[in-house]
Amino acid sequence: MNKIKSFLLLFYFGLYTVTVAQEAVINERIESLNFIDQLPEEILSTKTVVIVKTLNNQQSGIRPEWKSVASVVQKGMVKSGIDAVAYYHFDDLLSGYESYHAFLDEFDERDVKHAAFLLTDGAFYRLILLKLTDRQFLIEQNQNAWKIDGKDLAAMMEDVYRKAANSKLESTNLLIIETPEFGEMVHVIKKRRSDFYDLNFASETLAIPQFADSSEIAKVMVDYPYKWKIVPLGSDEKELRSQGLQYVLYYCHSTVESVRSLLEYPLGENQSAYVSEVIENGQTQVTTHTLNTNVYKFYVKHIYSQNVFIGKKWDPAKSWQDALKNYIFNMRHELVRN
Repeated sequence: MNKIKSFLLLFYFGLYTVTVAQEAVINERIESLNFIDQLPEEILSTKTVVIVKTLNNQQSGIRPEWKSVASVVQKGMVKSGIDAVAYYHFDDLLSGYESYHAFLDEFDERDVKHAAFLLTDGAFYRLILLKLTDRQFLIEQNQNAWKIDGKDLAAMMEDVYRKAANSKLESTNLLIIETPEFGEMVHVIKKRRSDFYDLNFASETLAIPQFADSSEIAKVMVDYPYKWKIVPLGSDEKELRSQGLQYVLYYCHSTVESVRSLLEYPLGENQSAYVSEVIENGQTQVTTHTLNTNVYKFYVKHIYSQNVFIGKKWDPAKSWQDALKNYIFNMRHELVRN
C-alpha cells in the first residue's frame, strides 16, 4: 500500500472513531471529492479560510500542536495570490450544531467563498483547495477540488504558487495579510447563560437532535427522570416549538480550552487543566482534563427565550456518553428529591 493511501486510511479511520452525525457526513464528503487538475476558478479573486485537521491521539484524545504550520502555509498563500483570511482547527469548526452555524455566519459576514483543508498526521500533508458550496455540510458529494500531497509543506506551497502562476485565473487579491490570522472562537449563547437547571424540565419534553445512533442515546437517557424525544438532526427550533417542545439538548465537542470559550467559561491565567465534577448517587467523582484534551459538554436550551442552561458544574467527558451522563446525574442531584 502506498504512503498516500495508507495515510488517508489511517486519517479517515481516526475521524470516524471520534465523530458523530454531521462531522461524519463532512468527512465522507471530503473522501468523495473529485480531484481535478485545475484550481477553483475564483480562488485568486475571493477570500479563503484555512481549516486544519490533525490526527488526534486516539487513546488520550489529545489534540497535537497545529498552529506552527500556519506560517508556512500563509507564506505560500501570499505568494500564490490566495487570500487566506483566517485559520481554524477542524474540530473547533465542527464542535457542535450551534457553534458550527455560528462559524458559518462568520464566514458569510467575511464573504468567504473558498476553503483550504490541510490534513496532517505531523509527518505527511494533504492540502485541498475547493469552493464552499453547501451551507449544511460545507461541500457537496463528489464535488470538484484540487489537491497536493507531500512530506515537505514548504515545497508543497511552492508547487501551489507555480500552479497559480501558470493558471489563467483572474487574480485580484492584492492586500493579503503576511502573517496568519487565527479565527476567534464564536460564542454559542446568544441570550442568558444560566449555570443551573430549569425547574420546568420536569413538566416538558426534552428534544434531542439525533446526533448519534438512537439506541445509543436511549441507553444514556434511561437515567433522565423526565420526558424526552429524539428529533431529526438539524430540526428547526420554531418547528420543534410548534410541536409543543420547549427545550432542546445540544453539546460542544472540542478541546477543553475551546469548549470553555464557546460556552463562556473563564480561562484561568496559566491554568493548564480543569477538573470535571459529577455527583452520582450522592458521591462526587472528579476527572482532570488538560486544555488540549478533546471533550464533550452538554447543555439545554429553552427555545422561546433562547436561554441556555449549562448546569452548576463543569462536567465534560471524553466520550459523549459519559458527558451526557454527567449532565443528567448533576441535574438529578439538584432537581430530583427521592
